[in-house]
Amino acid sequence: MNQKPPEAPGKLNLILAVLISGLWILGQIFASTQSGVALFGFAFLFSFLALPLYSLVHESEHSLFHPDRRVNDAAGVLLAAFFGGPFSFLRACHLGHHRRNRAKAELFDVIEPGDSAARKRLFFYAMYTGGFWLTVPLAMIPLLFWPSFLKSDLVQNSVSASAMVNGIPRHFILRIRAECLFVIFMHTALIYFLNLNAWIYLLLLFAGGVNWSTQQYVPHANSPHEVLNGAHNLRASRLYETWLLHFNWHLAHHQNPNIPWLYLPQYNDSSRIRPGYLRSFLVFWKGPRRAK
Repeated sequence: MNQKPPEAPGKLNLILAVLISGLWILGQIFASTQSGVALFGFAFLFSFLALPLYSLVHESEHSLFHPDRRVNDAAGVLLAAFFGGPFSFLRACHLGHHRRNRAKAELFDVIEPGDSAARKRLFFYAMYTGGFWLTVPLAMIPLLFWPSFLKSDLVQNSVSASAMVNGIPRHFILRIRAECLFVIFMHTALIYFLNLNAWIYLLLLFAGGVNWSTQQYVPHANSPHEVLNGAHNLRASRLYETWLLHFNWHLAHHQNPNIPWLYLPQYNDSSRIRPGYLRSFLVFWKGPRRAK
């Protein structure tokens, strides 16, 4: 008999959401008074806020942020806006990722027969030095003004891009467009009413996107080419693991996508080794490897 999964830690997640979004706004206010080396040093520190921020968005994508679906989705919309994109778009793409994990459309770390090695490496480094995140705010332009672009040859001829957008239900498009407007309104309002420097604001937003991009595929790289088992439970310090909200327990998440982040360490697959997070991160930057 299957055990009922634990309930989402709604109160804890709401406290974390308020704390992270509050720090995000305070960080932007502080950064607007900085310049030179101090600004870029702070932007580096600020960028780490994107990691727990997205972890909470990720919980909302799986309806694990809060037991009340309305609260769950409202929090997802708000937190995704801080992240830089429309929640329903991110949710559709991410849930699609769970269906095609380590399939051909997502073997970003493998050069298969017939692949252009140079093109694969260029794509790899472009995506994981910030491009992965940048596609999210850039996607808002066609989503708002030219939704049919998603069906254009430019998108459909890309195995990865077509797999992502073709998984978006048609009835989501109107909701996604409304969320795009909310993202633009929220950031514009913050810059205007808090009298922030727009360029510094965007620099910090991008810094968070770069940091997030560099780490998103690390738990998948060099894992089995299997939908459920194509990830790792990476060993990390207790402090960093807590900061990530257990996002390093990624195999546990893929095997048990209905389990809230708080309980993932209880679902370790003892048949698999746990690579170190830092070592995996460094090895990752060797780039895609040829298929054996």
